[in-house]
Amino acid sequence: MSTAHATLAWPRVATQAVLDALFPQTCGACGVWIGGGTGIVCSQCRDEIEQGFAATSCQRCGRTLPRTAIHESGCARCRSERTWNVAGVARVGQYAAPLRRLLLGLKYVGHERNAAYLGTLLAEALRQRGWAEQIHALVPVPMHPLRRLQRPCDHAYVLAEALGEQLHVPVWRAVRRVRHSVSQTGLKTRAARFENVRGCFAPARRRRFDLAGKTVCVVDNLIVAGATTYEVSKVLRRAGAKRIYAAAIARPPSPGDPVPDG
Repeated sequence: MSTAHATLAWPRVATQAVLDALFPQTCGACGVWIGGGTGIVCSQCRDEIEQGFAATSCQRCGRTLPRTAIHESGCARCRSERTWNVAGVARVGQYAAPLRRLLLGLKYVGHERNAAYLGTLLAEALRQRGWAEQIHALVPVPMHPLRRLQRPCDHAYVLAEALGEQLHVPVWRAVRRVRHSVSQTGLKTRAARFENVRGCFAPARRRRFDLAGKTVCVVDNLIVAGATTYEVSKVLRRAGAKRIYAAAIARPPSPGDPVPDG
């Protein structure tokens, strides 16, 4: 992370730490009262998040699966998916409470403190994958200007900033969204998700990001079918990126996935 980036981030982090220590607050996931200075989630929600974090997942696609379903080169699902074009995925857990509530609070209410907490967890997930130190830059999934008017914050960028602060890696807006489409949330089929984001992304207008030969990591809040990750990764590869990873807070189970251990 650049010195300028660290200088800008420090006052915000320090101010939030002081406020947390002085005033009681509610758990960002379930809403119960917790003491100031204890973090943003209660002990019960923290335990649930840690349990999901510890569950085994495919290093290539991030699906939470039984150990027997995961192989060195990936799971049976992602090895058969022609649209899977990233080298690996780091994730915090499945898309279930309390992670789901924290993400919804960030995405629709603008609780950026949730991103700071989730960014710490995601940084640890990348370190456990073993490729955190290889990354030259984090690339958040871009939001179309019309969508940005509807949301309190650019959640993928905020998450990328929080992750970058933890890993000391710069955040590059190397991809832009050039076509507005309906939200992926309401689309039920895999085919509909891929068709919805086809051709939505392009390189940044200002060619100030030298991606040639670089290892980059796409950052988003969720990976569901992998359609958005696939489209963004195509743009990055055409721009010269040598190796592409992805990081997301959650990956929901796909239809037909075996039940995870435990």
